[in-house]
Amino acid sequence: MKQTATLWSLLLTLLMTVTMSTAQEPVTPRLQAASAGTSLRAGETLPGFGYADRYVENLSFLGVGKTNLYLSCYILLPEVGANKIEKISFPAVKADKVAYVLILSEDGKTTLYNQKCEIVKGDNQITLSTPFATEAGKRYLVGFATKAVGKGEKDPYVIPFDGTVEIDEALYAAAGTEPYPTASSTNKTFGFLKVKGLGFGSACIFVSLKDESKLQNLAYLTAADGNFNMVTKGEKRPTKLSLRNIGMNEITSLDLTYQFGTGEVKTLSQTLTTALASSKTGEYTFEIPAEAEGMGTVHFAVAKVNGQKNAYATNRVNLPYKVGDFSALIDRETVILERFTSEKCGNCPGADRYVQADIDKLKAAGLRVSYIMYHSGYGTDFLTIPESEKLYGYFFPDGKSYAPAMSINRTYLPKESALVQHAALYDPKEWATKMKNDKQGVKIERIDQTISDGTLEAVVSGVALKNCFDPEDLYLTVIVTEDNIPARNQGGAGKGYKHQAVPRLFLTAPTGDKLKVEADGTFSVKLRGTLKSTWNGGQCNVVAIVHPSIKQPNKSNRAVHTAETAPLGFGLANELVAPAEAPVVTAEGGYLSILGRVDAFELYDMSGALVTTNVGTRLLPGTYIIRIFSDLRVYTSKVIVR
Repeated sequence: MKQTATLWSLLLTLLMTVTMSTAQEPVTPRLQAASAGTSLRAGETLPGFGYADRYVENLSFLGVGKTNLYLSCYILLPEVGANKIEKISFPAVKADKVAYVLILSEDGKTTLYNQKCEIVKGDNQITLSTPFATEAGKRYLVGFATKAVGKGEKDPYVIPFDGTVEIDEALYAAAGTEPYPTASSTNKTFGFLKVKGLGFGSACIFVSLKDESKLQNLAYLTAADGNFNMVTKGEKRPTKLSLRNIGMNEITSLDLTYQFGTGEVKTLSQTLTTALASSKTGEYTFEIPAEAEGMGTVHFAVAKVNGQKNAYATNRVNLPYKVGDFSALIDRETVILERFTSEKCGNCPGADRYVQADIDKLKAAGLRVSYIMYHSGYGTDFLTIPESEKLYGYFFPDGKSYAPAMSINRTYLPKESALVQHAALYDPKEWATKMKNDKQGVKIERIDQTISDGTLEAVVSGVALKNCFDPEDLYLTVIVTEDNIPARNQGGAGKGYKHQAVPRLFLTAPTGDKLKVEADGTFSVKLRGTLKSTWNGGQCNVVAIVHPSIKQPNKSNRAVHTAETAPLGFGLANELVAPAEAPVVTAEGGYLSILGRVDAFELYDMSGALVTTNVGTRLLPGTYIIRIFSDLRVYTSKVIVR
């Protein structure tokens, strides 16, 4: 369940102060959001050019929780030549008898046109009393200001955003005691607000011009999703581009350009099988070949739309790349799902089925799946621990958290500007394919454990493959989790609900400990932690994750190298990844029988002690854990000897 009010600070400065005792402490007005619930336009659309989805039915209206000030919002027009602005249209959630339609200079410092107007609740289409003449080569901020911010903090929502795709040119908002900037303006009388990166989408403002010929064929790239990390030169990588049609015509074809660093700009042309309607966003996948060895940023842009030059050809979206010889990389064998939840989240239990579908598909694809469920971010409960609280902020968009949210392998999601999205938004088949086609350059080979007097000692060892990792950016996180913990007061669930994969103990820092790799590529780390007697050891696991720093600014580089899970007190226990090929274990007369290819095996009792590695050993009745090594895979299962 997403939080319904998210707060932002002013971009430029403070607008107000409040007196406390004998001193004055500045108070920053912060944007808040409320949904209109339904469309205010009754199925109609607003005329003119704009960046917002003009068909959206669930608008977000913003405010700052303050009264007696003006709020305003604007869009930045493209360069429209020598032209005339004739009309400004927008939806409003409240009426205001004395409002203003405004045109500002591109930098927002100068008011070029202001006209008093009356705003009605619903659809507003305001014709300028004197059409505003634009100059060729210049761009203008166009919008409106209103003082109808309500009578209290619970009634401040007046400036409209579409709640969908953020476009830089439609992220302008301001607040102050005056409706627009003047020569004598101060930061108190007029100051811009920070809106970008906060998920409100684009301002719902539309502008009608006398000549709209330059506004017919326009496309705006909003996001790119692709992985160019550790690829070989010439290797093609599927890259999904999100494109908003902000022109007046539907889009039937486009020319995409891409450039690795400062290298040659290459062009790919594509005819759309289904035309993209005006104001709508589409996703299109291109096979992009890695053009140059080295590290840097690959830039994407749309050069032409419907055969015409795109005015937003300089608008680029970027992805990091690392191209070279990574022949030592192996096919991905592991994946980790990290989820954020809270007993306060009534929607979280409903997400369990989506998570299980992802796990099932990933396992069916031959991947070993690790799973952690942090009780942090959206809210705290009796299972929240300080380490989870310190970690969650690196997964979410800046200033936001929500539940149910989930990350697969800490993969960056451009649309979310984060490593997480709602669990229901992951398509199991798509992500199983995505992960299976990925590579990894690190293997965890062992998680050896001993427990003595309540102290766990775990030794995590493995190998980092040559040229396949950054030695200055390699970290290890190890967490003890517990399954089947009865809920106390889980929202949205009945009695008997149980929590799974709950972090109980971090053996490393929550963001990981830096991992040292020896000259031969191996690593081994010894860790200790104190176990609590209240935990059910038979329901506990040790999860080890090797990853780049999750603190690094470029979220695209935070994806996990590998993760493995072992039962508490036992060695590394890789899950069955190919059941049809797994050796079949039976016990008869106290002796083991293993059918299938077997290179070696280890049999442990339930205390974790090694019993035998020889099928000739006669076993006492009881329950055992067997690890079978077969063709570079490890299969673990229980064996009951009667």
